[in-house]
Amino acid sequence: MKAAVFKKTGFMAVEEIPTPVPRANEVLVKIKYCGICGTDLHNYSFGITAPGRVLGHEWCGVITELGKGVKDFSMGDRVMLYKHEGGSSPRLRLNPRASYSSPSRRTGAYAEYIAASTSRIIRIPDEVSDKQAATLEPLVAAIHAVRLGQIKISDTVAFIGAGPIALLMIQRVRQAGARAVYVSEPAKERATKAAELGADQVFNPFEEDVIAEIVKLTGGKGPDIVYECAAAKNTLNQACQLVARNGRVTCLAVYQEPIILTPLDWYTMQPEIKFTTNGDSTPFDWEIGMEVMIKGQIDVETTISTIIPLHEIQETFQTLLDPSKNTMLRVLVKP
Repeated sequence: MKAAVFKKTGFMAVEEIPTPVPRANEVLVKIKYCGICGTDLHNYSFGITAPGRVLGHEWCGVITELGKGVKDFSMGDRVMLYKHEGGSSPRLRLNPRASYSSPSRRTGAYAEYIAASTSRIIRIPDEVSDKQAATLEPLVAAIHAVRLGQIKISDTVAFIGAGPIALLMIQRVRQAGARAVYVSEPAKERATKAAELGADQVFNPFEEDVIAEIVKLTGGKGPDIVYECAAAKNTLNQACQLVARNGRVTCLAVYQEPIILTPLDWYTMQPEIKFTTNGDSTPFDWEIGMEVMIKGQIDVETTISTIIPLHEIQETFQTLLDPSKNTMLRVLVKP
């Protein structure tokens, strides 16, 4: 089968590799779509992944072969990844470098086929399209982040960055009763989509004083919740400067380099900030995510801007990592 094989930091090559053989209690799945996740971009650009590995985990497909002992799934079933394997501890500390560099880890989904344990897949409901299914995991991350922010009816909310997950979150905080939603985003395509999906005002941080503008719009208080989704060098510091006293900052961003934090910038305002990071989801988030998708309460397909064939994955990764060139939102790979 064809697969995008990680070779070294910043480089993947599409090659022919053996099609995996499903072990006991595994199935072989022909991949329909696999989303490009920020985690994969970090692994690719920092060499966290071992050479020879295949990345990709936001996938959906069709079962083409059953391993020994499989009883709950059938050939032809549409399935997708489910993140929470039974018995795993929610308090367990993980080492992503060890996990992603382990040579024993199975092949990921930037490939024509994947072998998956039946404990880590679920059937795709008839109401959910393949494209939607490949977007469920980021939707779950968005739902989890909104819950972490503990939004209350009539809270004001600000987003620093309007990437694919933030665009899903904007829709969800509106449903949760946000009084107003403000966004800081320099990329024209993402700024336009944020406004389309419910942001009251979108600011370009390279052209406007975002903090001054949003503080003015909130009557001098600042927003009750700030979601940091940008991962730029100074954006977490900006979130702490922006948030209201006794407000909440939730950080979804994953920083590739050291960042700047200057507590004096915001400590003198006596902010008493409640700070959380969006590290994982729960089975309940997956349950809600599927329910939201089936009911059509959040438009996930509107965040999909690009579908690429497997042979364009190296070029696409390079573009996604270059803010001066990237005009894409969510990208799906169709092997």
